[in-house]
Amino acid sequence: MIIAIGNVGSTSLKSKILDINENNEIVALGEANLDKIKTEGESNFTHKTGSQETVKEVIDVYGFKDGIQLILDWYIKNGVIKKYKDIEAMGFKTILGETNGANLLTPKILDEMKRFSFVAPVHNMPYLEAIGEFKKVLGEDIPLVGVFEPSFHYSIPEYRRVMGFPWKWYKELGIKQNGYHGSSHRYMSALIYKLENTDQLKLITIHLGGSSSVCAHKNGKSVDVSMKFSTDSGLLQGTRVGDCDGIGLLFAMKALGLGVEEAQKEISSNGGLKGLAGIGTDDYRDIYAASLAGNERCGLTISAFLDGVRKYIGAFATVLGGIDAIAFGGGIAEKGKDTRERILGDMEYMGIKLDPARNEDFNGKQALISAPDSKVKIYITPTNEEIVVAYFVKKVVENGRDLTPAEMVFRM
Repeated sequence: MIIAIGNVGSTSLKSKILDINENNEIVALGEANLDKIKTEGESNFTHKTGSQETVKEVIDVYGFKDGIQLILDWYIKNGVIKKYKDIEAMGFKTILGETNGANLLTPKILDEMKRFSFVAPVHNMPYLEAIGEFKKVLGEDIPLVGVFEPSFHYSIPEYRRVMGFPWKWYKELGIKQNGYHGSSHRYMSALIYKLENTDQLKLITIHLGGSSSVCAHKNGKSVDVSMKFSTDSGLLQGTRVGDCDGIGLLFAMKALGLGVEEAQKEISSNGGLKGLAGIGTDDYRDIYAASLAGNERCGLTISAFLDGVRKYIGAFATVLGGIDAIAFGGGIAEKGKDTRERILGDMEYMGIKLDPARNEDFNGKQALISAPDSKVKIYITPTNEEIVVAYFVKKVVENGRDLTPAEMVFRM
């Protein structure tokens, strides 16, 4: 089955076309990505076919409509597909709705996403726009499927989901822990289960990137995750605040005369690593480099971020009753040898000990990087969310129906 994957950002559009066979073996046929498509002027267009090297072009494109047309036409021009109808289904790593399984993107499901757009403004609205444009180009015959991020976390006990707000907010508004990065944590855990030949493990997966989260897995299921009701929770995010004191937010709103929309923009676009570092970017690499060069605010920011990860490892060790393995995924965690060292430093008392040579030699690659005498196995596990999305898109299309979160089991 030929499946296209759309990964939509507020200003970017990433895509892949995959061929998944009856044994669920996946071959990447092509990839095409655009950035800066919500601002007029130059955008970076990166693309490749099969296993070829990625090519970068600078082009002039504006808006999802023109960007989608450009990407799909590039796939045809370069022989990835011959025509639009070669795409048998299209999948999206959708963030939040109400049903939150693997769902055909019907008007009802799209309405759910729209209703929760305030909770995930930098995700849901761009997705809704892009999904609408894909539907126009591909036509009504090609099924569009959303694989919702919270679906992986359905197994978290309800007593961990409640958040201490008035009961009415929980029952009538659905304000509770949802959890995100489901496809990434699902992929990383499946890879560890394959490497360890069992899913009967106490596992912590750490996804660090433009947004970040930590997940606790016990015997093959998610039992806790750092992100809560919204993506503005848990660890410090690139531009989002992470966990915060609600009264602190209300105090700032009152003192600064901020309305709800203004306050949301501040904590979603001007908070997190960007807001703390103060150098005009949320790029972890730039902030880390500035910290090494002596920028004290950037140093404070990096320390706060890494300290947050360390705290969740400790908390989740208690939740799990010990740790058998830790896996690092996402750009920051996969390629940050110093970051991994700082996160896991001085944890020998927990049985956690890195092998410094392996940590450096295998930076960015799938590898076991724990010391021989470490009681906890430590892995680098480059994540692959698109494979997870394609797997469940295929299931939905073959079954002719949506999948509930409890049905969504992914193993490698």
